Amino acid sequence: MSYFPCTGFTFEEFSAMRHPKTMTAVAILSLFSVGIAGCSSPGNNGAEEAQTSLASQAATEAPSTAPTIPPADVLYPHPKPEMPAEAHEHSVLGAQAFSVYAMKIFMYSVAIRDPKPLREICVSGSESCANMLDFIEGIAESDAYYEGFYTDDIRVNGSLDGGSTPRAEYGTQLQANVPEYKFYENGASSPKIHPQDTIIFAVEVSWDEGWKVSDAQAGTEEEAFGD
Repeated sequence: MSYFPCTGFTFEEFSAMRHPKTMTAVAILSLFSVGIAGCSSPGNNGAEEAQTSLASQAATEAPSTAPTIPPADVLYPHPKPEMPAEAHEHSVLGAQAFSVYAMKIFMYSVAIRDPKPLREICVSGSESCANMLDFIEGIAESDAYYEGFYTDDIRVNGSLDGGSTPRAEYGTQLQANVPEYKFYENGASSPKIHPQDTIIFAVEVSWDEGWKVSDAQAGTEEEAFGD
């Protein structure tokens, strides 16, 4: 098992604490207090104090290196998706139209790094919706962003009555052909290039004076159908 020097933490524990969703003030204090104590040696307290003082001064004087995140209209240079008239109908065609709209809203929320648009169309208490919202919040909190994450090439593969929970009225499978896009991780200047791909999106919806997403899953075409 691999440990980070002087901390007593495993790589997995340290990686978890680095995640913006899990790294609390307590974890930060614990990490650095254990690290300082574990690396100290008898007779060098004065040198350590001097180094700590110099490091603190340097940190105070150092200019901010926070990455510049492009504004939302640059990250998503398209009109915000609008719900089509058909998506207001309480029918299977209405459920399909709403599901397409929901996928566009998901991609829109990811692109602009804001979970609010997606949250507004999800039912309360949906675990899969909560996971997607956490994913988007994690992008924003870690100074990451997508560039070119957009498609209007979405088709309906089919729908079924019901779903994985009693509240689901219809389940619809969608297929989106997504062009090449870039992902800038944690403020990195060089992006990771994601080649053109097909995303399969399964959406379950429920009706309560309008459609809401009750469950949703996304994956690549290979993950959905295999070889």
